[in-house]
This record gives sequence, C-alpha cells and structure tokens, in this order.
Amino acid sequence: MAFFQRKKLQDRISSQALADFGRWEFLKEQSGIDGACAYGLIANLNELVFTQNPDDRARVVAELHRHAEKGEWEKVGAWRYVREFLSAAPDTQQLSDAGLLAVHRMRVTNLAIHLGRTDTDRYSELVGAPPPSDGFFGPPVFDSSFGPSRQYYFDHAIASAARRDVARLPSAPDVQPGDLADTARAMWDFGLLVYRGPLVVSTDIAFEPSVVRFAVEAASGVDHGIFADRLADVVLDRASSSYGVWSSLGATRFVEEYLEVSAVVGSGYARLLDSGVTLLVKSGFLGVSMPRENLTPRQRDCLGRSAERTNEPGPAAMLAAGGLTAPHVLAAVRLLAPGPASEQATQNRRS
Repeated sequence: MAFFQRKKLQDRISSQALADFGRWEFLKEQSGIDGACAYGLIANLNELVFTQNPDDRARVVAELHRHAEKGEWEKVGAWRYVREFLSAAPDTQQLSDAGLLAVHRMRVTNLAIHLGRTDTDRYSELVGAPPPSDGFFGPPVFDSSFGPSRQYYFDHAIASAARRDVARLPSAPDVQPGDLADTARAMWDFGLLVYRGPLVVSTDIAFEPSVVRFAVEAASGVDHGIFADRLADVVLDRASSSYGVWSSLGATRFVEEYLEVSAVVGSGYARLLDSGVTLLVKSGFLGVSMPRENLTPRQRDCLGRSAERTNEPGPAAMLAAGGLTAPHVLAAVRLLAPGPASEQATQNRRS
C-alpha cells in the first residue's frame, strides 16, 4: 500500500473552456460562443504567459497537453492558443500539429482559406496533401457533425431571403436623382447579403435597412426609370471599385423590389440583369458559394437563356467534374471580398 499519493496538478482552466475557445477562434460567430467572453475563457492561463518566466511557460504548455488529450475541439483550442499567445517553438510544435490534424479529421471542406501560410505548409507536410478548398468562401464548412455544412448556410440564406419584407419606394416622374456613388457601393453589400445570407457576410452588412439606406434615400421621390439607368451607368463602370458580380446582382434586385414595377422595362435594368448573370456564370459561384434558389425569377430566366446560348455546364457541374480551377478561386477571392463600404468600416474599427 502506498504511503503517499502524488498531488494532482491543478489546472488553471477547464478542458471545456479551452474547447470553447477553440470553437470561437475557428468558427467565430457560428460557434455559439459570446465573443465578448471568449478571452475570459483562458484568462487564468494567460496570467502565467504574461510573466515571461520559462517555468510558467512550461506549466502552460503542460496544461495545454493535458486538455488536448480530451478531444478534438480541445486540440483545436490548444493550437489556436499557441498561435495567439505563445511563440512557435519546439515545445509547442506537437500542440500545433495535433490541432491541424484535428481539423483534418473534422473534414473542413474549405480549410484552405482558414489557414495562414505557416499552418498551410505544415498541414501539407502532415497530411501529404494541400488543405481542401471547395470554393465556398465564408465560415468553415464541415463534411462531418463537428460544424455547419455548406447546405446549412444555403438553407439559412434561402429562408432569410424568403422572409424579407420590402416596400416599394415613392417615385416622381421626371425628377432627376442625385449622385449615386454611395448607392452603387451599397449594391455590393446588398448583393452579398441577399444572395449569400446574413450568416456568411460580415456582421457590418447583416442588417438590410442599414445596407440600403443610401440607395433608399437616393431612389425616394425621383423618376425610377431614370434612376435605374443612372444606377446601371455607375454600377457597370469597369473602372469603379464597386464593379463586380455582387453589385450587379444587388442592383438588379434593388430595381425589381424597391422601385416601381415599370422600372424593369428600361434599358438600365436590362443591362444590370445581363451583367449580373454573366458575371455570376463566369465566377463559378452558383451552387458553390450561393444557392440558385436565391435568384429572382427574372434572373433564373436570364440564366437559362444564357446557358442555352453558350451550351456550357453550370458551376455545380463544373465543380463535380473538377472544372473549378485556380482562375475560379482567384476570381472568387477578389469578388467575395467586402465592398468598399465594408472595407472602410473595418478600417474604422481597427483605428
């Protein structure tokens, strides 16, 4: 019979707290974790890190190892903790490797856009293949029960679009609209919000009334036929920073839903419709980064006519056949970036 028992090491945080920290760091808002509380989860452990004492660092690393043995999210939490608070070193390499292998086992299908260069290279070494990229630009999507699938985001986007309640704005014949530069920039964010859904876009543009505020002000009490023509001129200016698939799709939908019905018979709307569908087909986003169901009936009709003319397979078929190649991915990175208004908002927050 032993005359003494070794005293159990006292952990400063729980394994659950580290797992929740990992969920927040990897999934952000989709984790279900309150971001304001995320760093409180590991605050007690940070007290040792901030001393800069080698013995304290060793205690932190040892505790992370103990927690990481408990499960996959604990491994992710330890990996993200190392990246956030500890410098890369031999004593933390095993923790980082375990986290990367955990997300590999979780089958994150768009992992490539969620790893930095260092982790991308190391992942490739560990797994023997580059991180997967399924063309979905947004939060991590899973082919497992560890997190939301792409279809989950599609379903939510479809349901959100169906719940929208839009009222047509008042018009005034022959009244000229003012400057539409801010309206054109808003169309990018409006397009992202409606077609991709509020769970995927930045929280800065997840509330439609705020997103379309400039456009609503500009379109109220003016001639909607003239407004649509002017809006097409600005949105389709290739030299503009707001030119792209989302602004074209967003402007098309704004004309359909917010302006008087007669606005859709003009040349401005026709140009926006053709541009939006053409850019959408070229981007390869349809069925990959946004659901087809969120297109309006007029957009679906235009898409059908475009397919008949070109006799090309749709983006979903291209993906299944391996036809979404590097140019599609590079175009997606550019086109799915936040619009100019969102970039300014991000800069303001950082400052």
